[in-house]
Amino acid sequence: MKNLLFVISITLIALFSSCGPKDVKTIIADTKEASFIIYTYDEYGTPAGSGSGFFIDANGTGITNYHVLDGAVKAMITLSDSTELEIDKVIASDSKWDIIKFSIKNPSNKKLKYLKFANKQLEQGDKVYNISAPMGLEQTVSDGIISSLREDSHGQVVQITAPISPGSSGSAILNDNGDVIAVATFLHRGGQNLNFGVAIDDTKVAALTQNEFDKKNSNFNRKDDFIIMNVPDEKNSTVVLHALEFKKDATVAYLTYTNLDMAYENMAIWCQLNKKDDGFYIEDKEHNRKYYVTSSTIGADKANGTDVALASSIKFKIYFPAIKDELHNIDICEGKEGKGWRFINIDLDKYREHFEYDPSEYIREYAYTSMHKGDLSGASSIFASMLEDDPEDVLALNAMGIISYVVDNNSDALYYFSKAIDSHPNNTIAYLNRGQLYKYQNDYEKAIADISSAINIDPATPDHFYIRGSMYMTKENWAKAVEDFSKAIEFDDYKSDPTIYYIRAIAYAQNKNLPAARNDVQTAYNLTNDPEMEKALQQLWKVLY
Repeated sequence: MKNLLFVISITLIALFSSCGPKDVKTIIADTKEASFIIYTYDEYGTPAGSGSGFFIDANGTGITNYHVLDGAVKAMITLSDSTELEIDKVIASDSKWDIIKFSIKNPSNKKLKYLKFANKQLEQGDKVYNISAPMGLEQTVSDGIISSLREDSHGQVVQITAPISPGSSGSAILNDNGDVIAVATFLHRGGQNLNFGVAIDDTKVAALTQNEFDKKNSNFNRKDDFIIMNVPDEKNSTVVLHALEFKKDATVAYLTYTNLDMAYENMAIWCQLNKKDDGFYIEDKEHNRKYYVTSSTIGADKANGTDVALASSIKFKIYFPAIKDELHNIDICEGKEGKGWRFINIDLDKYREHFEYDPSEYIREYAYTSMHKGDLSGASSIFASMLEDDPEDVLALNAMGIISYVVDNNSDALYYFSKAIDSHPNNTIAYLNRGQLYKYQNDYEKAIADISSAINIDPATPDHFYIRGSMYMTKENWAKAVEDFSKAIEFDDYKSDPTIYYIRAIAYAQNKNLPAARNDVQTAYNLTNDPEMEKALQQLWKVLY
């Protein structure tokens, strides 16, 4: 009898101790393995934002907020061990509740850690934990209590004091036993520490059978007809080819351009038509076949280009004929080698077979997307965090310099551009931007020196000669100005530009070379159809005679 009582006592002790609160470190370790970050891509194939989520079974059924995936065409998750998996399909969803249940592509049939739902009633004052990726900061742990239980449009809502931030959406809110009681959903920015999650349990998940997400997001996880690549131009990382879509009636390239060039407060971009090899084309390298551009969503020539303001970006499409053959190795280029944008040696099979995700590039592209939306503060925060990880990241340094300039902080702009030059002395963009900053400060000697450094590194860009020639004009160094404008005109981009002939005519006239000035006026007059330009040329013609 004594032995029996001893066994019962030990069993009861074990039972009660297992029902009590878990050690916090154990909760963190278990939750980290069962949680993940979600990275989404929009209809252009560009980074759309991140959220969090967690598994509810070993096969990889996941839970997150509806709003995390809403509008996405593709989504990736990364686990705590850096494993990357693609979301396959949404199984069920409820936008009012703000919950989505989904499956993943798990080719290796890896058994995954998962979280369990709590089976006890929620009470005000209960201890809670949250482990998520606020602002992309992976595995961030916060704790607090249930400050209130409420009802709103989401249904039952748990108000907590554990801080959550953008990027935490979709993560698990846990009780002191490490079980899920709610899904982190939103916060009130106007108040202090007002954080909310929608209550969730086994019964609610089992009852979730509708799927309005599929109806509203028919493009989610598009198959082989839409290939996300995110390939930067070989020389200009602010031009990115995000995706290629093969439709029945057209082939569509999806791109973005971000203006981080201080020489152009409004950069004009365009896509010329009917130019064959001098315009945009897709080259099928396997069959030595080219498909030429048919139209685009940006201007068709330099005079009617689409303006992109400094520190902003634009998404655009370029259309080609429908391509019936399955392409494998391609180039997508603008003009001959060295002239325009070039995305070369693209292995489409690689992107078809495995959707590649690069965390650092995703974050950078998301920062550019923030600039597209006018959120310079958000973009600045992202670039600043990138510089914490890599203080010599030349693209982040340049972007921070541009943003600093736009918000009238020239001292910081000078610091970032100079830091970029010190770290990467053969990178032209920082020289060009610092040169423009010196120009705005009327320090033309330093400005010309920086532009000259950029030209020495890359003498094949006509804009740089035009910029330096304009600076020589301001310094009344007419001979140097003529020399630079003449070099720019050697390139196709400027041969038919009336403005540069007009400016060079002025420089020639100031340099006492009147015959050359008259020739340039005549050339400019023949090239332009702008009444204002014609009037200016007529006035200059009178002065020259």
